[in-house]
Amino acid sequence: MPRSRRLLAIAGVAIVLIAVFVLGALVGGPVRATIQPSSVSLPDQVANAVADRYEGKVDRAALERAGAKAIAAQVGDRWTTYFTPKEWAAIQRATEGRYSGIGIRVRATADALAIREVFPGSPAAKAGLAAGDAIVAVGGVPVARRGPTKSRDAILGKDGTKVVLRVRSPEGAVRTVGVTRGDVIVPLVQARMLTAPDGTKVGYIELDRFEAGAGEKVRDEAQQLLDDGAKALILDLRGDPGGLLDESVAVASAFLEPGTVVVSTTGRASPRREFRAEGDPIPADVPVAVLVDGGSASASEIVAGALKDTGRAVIVGERTFGKSKVQVTQQTSDGGAVRVTIAGYRTPKGLDIGEGGVKPDVKATDSGATAADEALDAALARLSAQGG
Repeated sequence: MPRSRRLLAIAGVAIVLIAVFVLGALVGGPVRATIQPSSVSLPDQVANAVADRYEGKVDRAALERAGAKAIAAQVGDRWTTYFTPKEWAAIQRATEGRYSGIGIRVRATADALAIREVFPGSPAAKAGLAAGDAIVAVGGVPVARRGPTKSRDAILGKDGTKVVLRVRSPEGAVRTVGVTRGDVIVPLVQARMLTAPDGTKVGYIELDRFEAGAGEKVRDEAQQLLDDGAKALILDLRGDPGGLLDESVAVASAFLEPGTVVVSTTGRASPRREFRAEGDPIPADVPVAVLVDGGSASASEIVAGALKDTGRAVIVGERTFGKSKVQVTQQTSDGGAVRVTIAGYRTPKGLDIGEGGVKPDVKATDSGATAADEALDAALARLSAQGG
């Protein structure tokens, strides 16, 4: 072949190759793309590819949140999870005992939400609601028809909005009450004096959650009740979802002799560690009962398990939730957070609370169908029998 024809042929092939390359780039690249080394993580590579190349609109932040959820879920642990910024903000408020509502504690009865407690200074207190009142309708819908859970949810709402309640007094009179919702802070610890069936004064302490300062507050309230004449104490952990591990040790320390093992933890990346009571507990001869139920979890179970295993308290109520894992939480760059299980814990006798929770010594259930608190009454009766 003459030299000029060979050059033309080579040029033609080059033009075809360039055309194919350009066409391929325009329509999305060849089926077998060349793999280039990358320092970008695999999740980011996938998110980049979808965000850059998908034919429709893509919310890049939503892609990353979905990826974060999937990564946390992959380990198969229900407590290891990623929280979106909105979810994390709600959790932080709950941890601080803050929510938007009217500021009451209720118990479900057959046809109403019986008010157990009205928080001082709350919207409910300003509207004249009181313990003993029963909410029979929310927003015009009877509690008996809507159900207690949905009725409780209907009472919650944005600050400044109004909820209309039908309220039955202890005497049976029914009235309509309008309450403007507001920012409510649930008291961390509440205490009062009760009287057992035999006339003995019994101090009652209700702990809402294990946030910073819980141990010190429980200890102070316990001592004040004893100074006021209490001969026995009740620690109410019903519905307490837990919180800080250190505070569970601090609460238990209010009742246990210094040096007593409260809980031990063991994890893949951490050696076995024992947490022991410290500080100045109340006198060891003061009888103590701990109230628990299915809502008592995590730190609540650590305290109940420690006081039961050491024989320091009688446990009254229902079997606890059954959560024996310790987590750490790390905030993420988007304003959310990732919570990771780092260890499991056991009671002083080696019980894994995750396998069935803490079993009560005295079984008792607050039925919700009566005005009485049957579990609390059972704790008072047990302390009377102990000579408290």
